[in-house]
Amino acid sequence: MKIEVTAKQLAASAAILLALVLALAATIARGTGAGPMNAPALVETIVEEKDHVTAGELARWIIEKRQDYQLIDIRQPWQFDDYHIPTAVNIPLAQLFREDNLKKLSREKKIVVYGLGAGHSAETQLLLSLKGYNAYSVKEGITAWWDEVMTPLSLRSETQSPAGYQQAKQLRERFLGTFPTGAAATAPSTPVPELPAPEQGPAATPPAGGKLKLGRGCS
Repeated sequence: MKIEVTAKQLAASAAILLALVLALAATIARGTGAGPMNAPALVETIVEEKDHVTAGELARWIIEKRQDYQLIDIRQPWQFDDYHIPTAVNIPLAQLFREDNLKKLSREKKIVVYGLGAGHSAETQLLLSLKGYNAYSVKEGITAWWDEVMTPLSLRSETQSPAGYQQAKQLRERFLGTFPTGAAATAPSTPVPELPAPEQGPAATPPAGGKLKLGRGCS
């Protein structure tokens, strides 16, 4: 007999296991100033996938200059320096739960965390929720940001004439210039060497909207 397991069933099973974990993990939140933890509500949030934002949603928040969230990059400083999402502040995961760094997080705002993918950021989101923060993770992390926001639709679609490519192009072009970083962004521990200036031919022109920086593109 063939047994088929749907994604919903897997999510429900994971939720049951999570409920047991939360019952034991409730002690994490005690003594931190967090409000009472509502485990069933937290489980429902996870099952219904309300605990994350997509890369596209985050891009719109940034363009709208919303002030109701803090964006935290939990990767290593060199990874943050190499490339990060505009407006993000770098607090590596190993340091995030130190008391001095937790004080940087506002309980009045959404705390949005991201890493390379879904794993560490989802775990971080859960731990922050246990401590009473209104926490979210970026679905699939910075990888999704690069794929869904920064990669042209023509390179990720097999459709000859994909609908919405103009909107995707406009969104991408908004992030090809220079964006400010968060005020508390972590600076690299060692100076970054200056690269030699490229030769400028007579026809060379700077890209529209400012300097294009795809490596350290938003610092």
